[in-house]
Order: sequence, then structure tokens, then C-alpha cells
Amino acid sequence: MNLGKRRLKSTKMILNHRILEPSHPQQLQPTVIFFTTTAKEALQSPPLCHPAVFLNQHNIRVISFDLPLHNDEIPSFDGVQRWTQQMFETHTDPLAPFLQQVSFWIDQHLDPKAPLGFMGISRGAFIAAFLAIQRGLPSPIALFSTMHDLDYSWLWQNQQFSDPFLDFYKLSCHAAFLKDCPLYFSIGNNDERVSTSKTLHLYQELLYFKVKEQKRNIPIELHVFPSIGMYGHGTPDHIFLEGAKWMSEHLKS
Repeated sequence: MNLGKRRLKSTKMILNHRILEPSHPQQLQPTVIFFTTTAKEALQSPPLCHPAVFLNQHNIRVISFDLPLHNDEIPSFDGVQRWTQQMFETHTDPLAPFLQQVSFWIDQHLDPKAPLGFMGISRGAFIAAFLAIQRGLPSPIALFSTMHDLDYSWLWQNQQFSDPFLDFYKLSCHAAFLKDCPLYFSIGNNDERVSTSKTLHLYQELLYFKVKEQKRNIPIELHVFPSIGMYGHGTPDHIFLEGAKWMSEHLKS
């Protein structure tokens, strides 16, 4: 396992990222972009790093970036609220430039012919999905206990806010793209943080659209497990490994 750390400075922000390089690199190296809260957490902090470790052991490169307004020195619990607080106070979108710059980084550093997948946990899953949407190329996406939008009441602390870009950040508004991506969803059966029902609804919506084109072997999976952890928002290790194995199989198929 080779862990690289680099910082990329731009006029808008600094992208802090880390890379797990496989022991036996290939010419067309399969790669997964994986988000949790910070790059260090995603690649080095158990149990959240376990999907990355599994993929790395199966000769897949894993790259992670610190999410916007997140770093290793500030608490991550209220990190998403820092997004919405900036939106509320400045009417600016901290996510769009991040997604654009990560996409640009991918174009500059990765072989476009090599297999590429996107994976994330909770807010990281939300970002992983929107990075795939930003790029517009159907790719395998694995989403563990994903956030679905920025409409959760706990994000706004009773503040009233409306802006057109909030509508963009709803996964359900991108079903036309997502239905063509191999997708792995996992969610606790009573997740009170990101809402089990939102995942079930999106899964059913994607199948509804896709079944019109393809009756069988639709590569969209949903795995529901008994909720664990605070707000029922935890993910057990066997689900992490199951999702990572799914990703590995899709990248190598």
C-alpha cells in the first residue's frame, strides 16, 4: 500500500487529496474516487477506510479529497451545516467549484480509457454522486447511507432559504442520468439522519425509468440492513466490504 499526499492550489480553493496506489500498477489502472469527510479519514481511519483498503488490496487505486469546508483540524459532524450556512449568509455555492476542480483534476491526471468508479459514505456519497453527474459519463457508483439533497431540516436550523441551485442538489432530479449507471445503494432500515425512505424512493424511481428500456439484469442494487449507531446512520463493516467488492467487480468486468 503506497499512500501519497499532495495539495493542488487553484485560484478558488485548495484541493487536499491523498492516493492509495496499488502494489502492482496496471497500464489502464482501475481507479475509485472515494469520499467521506476528509481524504485522511477516507484512506486511513477505520472503519470508514475499510472500503478503500479492500479496493487497494484488489489492485485498485483509490483517491480521496477533503470535502469543501472540511479538514483534519475542524470537527466534521457539522461540516454539511457549514455548506448551508455559507449558502444562507453569502448566497454562494461552495460545492460547484469543488466538483468542477475535482473533475478537472481527474481529466489532468487519470487515463480516460481506464475504468473509473465513484464511491462515498453519507455526505461523501452525496458528493460522489454529484461528481459523477458533473462528469456526465455513466460509471459505477457505490453509495453508503447517502444524503439525497440539502433539504434536511437539521441543515438549516429553522432558517428560511431558497435558491435555484438547491433544486440542482437533489439526486432525484438526476434520475435520467443515474438510471444508466451501475448503482449500489445501502441504507439502514431506520436511518433518521438521511432518511431511509428517500433511498427507497430513489431506488424505485430509477427502476421505474430503467425498466422501460431494460426488463432484466438492471445493475441497480439496494441493500437494507438493521440500523446501527447514532440516528441509525452507521454502516456495518460487512456492508462496506460488500459494496467495495461490488465496485471491484464492476470495474474489472
